[in-house]
Amino acid sequence: MTRAEVLSFVKSVRAHELEDAVMLYWLDTIEQRIACEIYDAIPGQHPTASSAEELLSVPAPYDNIYWTYLLSMIELTTGSAEGYKFMNGIFKEAFGEYARFVQRLCGSPKGNKKGGESV
Repeated sequence: MTRAEVLSFVKSVRAHELEDAVMLYWLDTIEQRIACEIYDAIPGQHPTASSAEELLSVPAPYDNIYWTYLLSMIELTTGSAEGYKFMNGIFKEAFGEYARFVQRLCGSPKGNKKGGESV
């Protein structure tokens, strides 16, 4: 999924007045979080996307991380507390699903570093 596809999908399911630049910033933020929390990257060392057509790192069917995160952030900034709590819960579940998938597929990068092995 590209950044442009995520923005288009989010606009189709939730009307909002936020600029694309804000949404793209949030996509960069979640890409950084995925790199750090799932792949154990050092904060700030994961490059940000340079184009809206660039593919995001999480593949289907786990790419719902992106639109659930954006909808959660839209609710946080322009919606209700209840809407944010609901959407953030959905996002957290999507994030956890992907983290568990990566752990099953590759093993835990953090756990492997403790054991002296590299991934």
